[in-house]
Amino acid sequence: MTVERGTDPAALERLLAAGRDSALLRMGLALAYHRREDYDAARLHVTQALVFDPDFAAAGRLKGLIALACGDTVGAETAFTDALSVAQRRGDYQLAKELAVRLRRLQVPQHEAPGDLS
Repeated sequence: MTVERGTDPAALERLLAAGRDSALLRMGLALAYHRREDYDAARLHVTQALVFDPDFAAAGRLKGLIALACGDTVGAETAFTDALSVAQRRGDYQLAKELAVRLRRLQVPQHEAPGDLS
C-alpha cells in the first residue's frame, strides 16, 4: 500500500471552487501539486499566490523549486533571487540563508562540482 504525503489537491480545489481564494490556499495547492510532480498545476497556483501577495517569500522559493524541477535554471535563479530579497527585507533569516545556499549551488558550474579534481 502506498501512502501519499501531504494534502489531497482535490480537497483544496473544492475550497477554491467555493470562493475561498487566497495566497495561502494557492500556496497549499502549489505544494500539493509539486509533491505529485504536476509542475504545470503547481506553477499556476504558486504564480497566483504571488499575485495575491508579492512578498510571500516561501511562494517565491517554491516557484524556484518548480522551475528547477522543470529544468529551468534561469527561472529558478530569478525566483530564488526575488524571494531572497523579500526574505531579507522581512527579516526571515532562515529562509534567506536557505535561498542564498540554493543560489550559490546554481552558480557552481557543473564541470567544477565540489570534489571534482579533473
